[in-house]
Amino acid sequence: MAVYATEEQLYETLQLLFARMAAQHADADAALLKSRLRIRLRCTEPTAVITFNARERPLQILYGREAGQTAVDLDVAILTDALHEILLGNLRLSKALGSGQLKPEGPVWKVTALADLFRAAQAIYPAVVAERGLV
Repeated sequence: MAVYATEEQLYETLQLLFARMAAQHADADAALLKSRLRIRLRCTEPTAVITFNARERPLQILYGREAGQTAVDLDVAILTDALHEILLGNLRLSKALGSGQLKPEGPVWKVTALADLFRAAQAIYPAVVAERGLV
């Protein structure tokens, strides 16, 4: 059974996560900003779209229709449950890539720009999903 029942539930959870990260780990997005990449995550089950725009400061995170209309350097298809496991720290980005749970359309090395952001999220995400009754 999927962790998230709807895309809205996923968006609300991620918005809360990234707001807390900005307050508690202001430098978590440094590597992504240094890359100056625009990366779109196309999540499935439920379907959702999230775009990280690191070409501008502060890091812009777009959700839904707006995220899907932005030009990107890297488009990544990922199972929503795999994203959940990565953010919990139960699944490494490299393992998700190797197992096909994460499928980049573009240079694979660009996916590593998300690693530091996801690593910082792992300190906060478990509490966020617990508060929202998702675990």
